[in-house]
Amino acid sequence: MKMQHVLFRRGFMLVVVGAAIVVAGCRPSEVQPVASSAEAVAAIDDYVIAKDELVQRLAQSVRPQRDTYNRPAEPVTAESVLHEMLVEKAMVLEGRALGYAEDESVATAIGRYRQRRLIQAFLNDYVQENIPVTQAEIDEKIVADPNMSPEQARLRVLQGKAQPVLQTLYAELQAKFELKRVERNFARAAQIHQRLLTQPAEPRGRTIFWITNYQIQNELSRDERDIVLATYTGGQFTLYDWFKALNEIAPPGRPKDLNTAAGVGRLLDRGIEPVILAAEAVARGYDKKEDLVRDIRAREDMAILGKMRTDKYKEVPQPDDEEIQAYFEQNQEMFAKEATLKIDQIWCKDIEAAKEVRKALDNGAAFETVKAAHSLKADEPARNVYASSEGVFWEDLWKGEPDAIVGPIKGFYENGIQWRVVKVLEKTPAELRPYSDSIKNQVQSAMMAQRSKDHIDRYGASLLSKYPHEIYAERLKGIDPLAVTAIESDSAR
Repeated sequence: MKMQHVLFRRGFMLVVVGAAIVVAGCRPSEVQPVASSAEAVAAIDDYVIAKDELVQRLAQSVRPQRDTYNRPAEPVTAESVLHEMLVEKAMVLEGRALGYAEDESVATAIGRYRQRRLIQAFLNDYVQENIPVTQAEIDEKIVADPNMSPEQARLRVLQGKAQPVLQTLYAELQAKFELKRVERNFARAAQIHQRLLTQPAEPRGRTIFWITNYQIQNELSRDERDIVLATYTGGQFTLYDWFKALNEIAPPGRPKDLNTAAGVGRLLDRGIEPVILAAEAVARGYDKKEDLVRDIRAREDMAILGKMRTDKYKEVPQPDDEEIQAYFEQNQEMFAKEATLKIDQIWCKDIEAAKEVRKALDNGAAFETVKAAHSLKADEPARNVYASSEGVFWEDLWKGEPDAIVGPIKGFYENGIQWRVVKVLEKTPAELRPYSDSIKNQVQSAMMAQRSKDHIDRYGASLLSKYPHEIYAERLKGIDPLAVTAIESDSAR
């Protein structure tokens, strides 16, 4: 029985749109090419950490961390961040050695990502090669919307022409891969679906009325998982694959007829289509493309690292009530009402402009007048700032008294760092708070965060002694965390 083009009707064009955007160069590769030996700052096993990677991570790490409470933040250096990166690589190596790549949750997530990337890469090329776009068609789109760029217009034309071309493609692929339904198993699939939906082995919770991923992983027997719903050259689509396709759909949008053989078949059509497209991508060699292989491994590394961290955190013991109260009494300043500065600030395009602003203020110019004339954000109102928002700049700001001018001083500006001159309006010191039930959870969270960090630090040290690594210290010289953080140059202009 011929499969229907269900996915083409239900948002498959979104995949094509995403693919076209990739081809247009709007979506960069997730992982940069492997660093040359000259660019490397460290190596562990077959992983090489490039200087650019370190600089990017350093720029992220220097920004304030909201979960540090009132304890002083540890200084961020190139060496400390590189150590974190090496520990992460070592944890990935250990995770692979322990078989985490084959863990069902990891393998499922990576399989889904791999399938999506294969389809996008294949359809990128197919759409470009099989759908001609004329200049007249591009001009017509621009006339209709003058704000559209030529490339946007070209993509819009491609989108408008794609559906019939892709429908024809999929019909050809069904024949090529000899796709066949195994309809005799549909009724049993419907029964199993109803069992999981209405008779979960464990209570799902009062507000959860749908089949969960936990059920899919734990409530299907091996025989049930392996029930074949469709076959194609080189593979088969099982009931487990069918349930994974169901799990991809947000519960409110899941079909209501999955208690019927017909409903099972319709969801099968929807779930098998990307499988066939990915199979064709593999047949055409897209799985061998260097950038795709690199990106998939990087995504797998992230998944393995996440699971390793989760499992290590589970080893950390929860503190009891006495430990929580004792920790509070020893660290009351951590849980005080945070010190506050109310400030107004003039953002400057560079250090020279900031010096000129400071000079004008020192010569008696009104702060409001200078701000209106020179600030990159002249309309920004005065605001409260805290150690948790100012990070490394807090100490210098806190030295200022009300009505004092501080700066030039750097500050976090949108996604980067910019020079500014600050006027302190109000200054409110931290205020200690007594221990209470309302503060208990905060103290417990702080204890667990510290215990988890210490546990990971010890574990990381043991792994770095296990996996040989090398740091090229001479290449770290001169890397300043505040200098490498991106300045918002576009805004400054």
